[in-house]
Amino acid sequence: MNTPLDPPPTRILIVCTGNICRSPYAEFLLTSGLAEVEACGFEVRSAGTGALRGHPIDASSAALLGPLAATAAGFAATQLTAGLVTRQDVVLTMTREHRGAVLRLCPEALRRTFSLREFARLLDTVESGRLPRSRAERWKRLGPELAANRTGARLPDPAQDDVVDPFGQGPQVFRRMASQIVPAVERIIAFERTAVQEISGLR
Repeated sequence: MNTPLDPPPTRILIVCTGNICRSPYAEFLLTSGLAEVEACGFEVRSAGTGALRGHPIDASSAALLGPLAATAAGFAATQLTAGLVTRQDVVLTMTREHRGAVLRLCPEALRRTFSLREFARLLDTVESGRLPRSRAERWKRLGPELAANRTGARLPDPAQDDVVDPFGQGPQVFRRMASQIVPAVERIIAFERTAVQEISGLR
């Protein structure tokens, strides 16, 4: 639990369409991984551009969470709003289309909104040691740093930054979804772990 002297948690919002398949799956993976790096340091949540409000996480996505599925038991889909976006330090979407929807609601979030896979890919363009040592300040700086590198690191096929929509599809599409989300989430966790280790080494 954070004390009054602790910095507030870094807020990360993950966005898809219905908020029952892709974004909650990524939410619970990222929450668990970042908590292992810094307990109470991050607040990860998700929302949908056309959320199936109040619905639980899709059973096929929950099954892919393995032991983490128990933590998703009380999940309820939430609609994306401008107010929700405003409160976030970083917004990560499942597709470029979702990113556009976020920015139509909240244009000022431009430099802190990315597709999940794009964000993870762009982490390779910045050295964690160049960012502030404070976790809160590091993540506030991270979005603008990555946004500045976006043009130079553009993919030949931008669709590679999207995550497939498995809603209503069979298990193989859900596995494909997981194969696209997991490496991106692991890259984000690894980035933060490296930053924390580098800071610890300087003390």
